[in-house]
Amino acid sequence: MAKLYFLGIKHSGKTTQARLAAEMLGKTSVDADDLVLSYLGTDSIRTYYKENGKEAFMLAETEAVKAYVDEHDNFIMSLGGGASDNPSLIKILKESGSLIYLRREENEMLPVILKHGIPPFLDPDNLEASFHELYERRDRTYRNIADLTVDLGHYRDKEETALFLIDALKENGYV
Repeated sequence: MAKLYFLGIKHSGKTTQARLAAEMLGKTSVDADDLVLSYLGTDSIRTYYKENGKEAFMLAETEAVKAYVDEHDNFIMSLGGGASDNPSLIKILKESGSLIYLRREENEMLPVILKHGIPPFLDPDNLEASFHELYERRDRTYRNIADLTVDLGHYRDKEETALFLIDALKENGYV
């Protein structure tokens, strides 16, 4: 398929893998967060989300991504970690391409996420429990909506991971 959408938990490697895989496959790489930032005319999704709320963010996310999807082809797009919570966005993506879940184990993800500060969707007073609930819910959702789940395993060499991912895409007929 000409349009591939990488989804997964925040900081699971979606953007890096989209860039590397697109480069290796002769496709364009695009980050949905960059599209949203441009659409909103801001430099912080986190600030916009805190100030305007989830619904306003999801509407902007849907409109920004739809505008790109309608005008472009032959790309790999990395989605924001919460894209799975946006049914109107998922509908657009499913109709136009294939959703690829880049899965990482829960125990690997929280330390990576916290390196970048506490995101607004986690409870700062109970980080582990709130992340566990989020991970469990999103993992189920990602698995249900994805056309393909690729378990990327432990963090390893980025290029090696990209080659592993491309092999999985090829084996399953996505490239």
